[in-house]
Parts: sequence; structure tokens; C-alpha cells
Amino acid sequence: MRAIALTACLLCPGLFVAIPAGAASPESPAAPAAPAIQHMNGIDYVSGGIGVDQVAVMRSIAGRFNVHMQFVNEADGSSLSDVTVTLFDARREIVLLVLSEGPLLFLRLPPGDYRALVRSAGAIECRTVRVRPDGTGPALLLRLPGDSLVAPARTGNPRQAMRRAQGGGTDGCYRGGA
Repeated sequence: MRAIALTACLLCPGLFVAIPAGAASPESPAAPAAPAIQHMNGIDYVSGGIGVDQVAVMRSIAGRFNVHMQFVNEADGSSLSDVTVTLFDARREIVLLVLSEGPLLFLRLPPGDYRALVRSAGAIECRTVRVRPDGTGPALLLRLPGDSLVAPARTGNPRQAMRRAQGGGTDGCYRGGA
């Protein structure tokens, strides 16, 4: 049997060198592609970061964006996805509504003041987002409730929170605090 295999190798020497160097083999996984950049109302954004490889890819493109949000579980610090972010401009109009596809959300916003209404597991937080005239913006680490048995989720009424974010409430969403 070895003689037949050896003869086949000698008769077809190019058979085993036809694969170019560096070609992917079943054992070598392909590098993850960067998530697609999305566009809404003149705002570019990208979301992802599930897994070590995708986090590395997201970090490699972070410089293209001026606002960086990271979502973590307040109970154990683990990464969260499926976080809803509603972004309001200074006129209190919605300019972006996105459901995160991972724990990282990067935005490219024009200079100005914004409010981000962030929802996860029934909890709602409101944050100030200020992009300076030179284009620099904040990096926000948002600790939110997640689907965890360790800490029960806080609840809130989404309609009331939306009214507060648009200036109809007194919870401070448009007063000072971040």
C-alpha cells in the first residue's frame, strides 16, 4: 500500500504543491471582518465586539469614531448586547435609534450636545454626550442590568422616560448630570 502511495506521489509531483502558501486550511480560522458601518441621519455608527477577535477588530477601527460606548452588566462586569440607544440632539429630536449588536457601540457625531437614552433589561439611563468643536467626544462605560440571576433588573416606564429625555420630566435628563 505504501508503494502505491509513493508511486502516486512520484508520478504527480505537483499534486501536493498546488495549494498556494498562506491559503486557509480547515485548522486556521479566518480573521473576523469588521462589522459594517451603518448610517442614519448623517451619523455613522458601528456595533459589535462579541468575542475576543471581534473586540480586537472593533478596537482597530475605533479611531474612525469620536464617541465610544461600552455596555457591561452592573452585577458581574460581563459584556452586554441588545442594548437600545436613542440619541437626541440639542433640539431634543431623535437623531439615532439603534439596538447594539454587541457590547461596543462607536458613533461619529458632529460637534454638539446630545442626550443618550440607554435601555437594558427594563432599566433606563440618560447620559450627556458632548462632542467638542475639535471633534473629540467621550468614551462611556455604561453599567447596566443584564439577564442575570445575581441582581434583579430595575424597571422603568419607557414612555415616561422618553418624555423626560425630551424635556417633559424632572428627573434631570436635561439638567446637568451625566
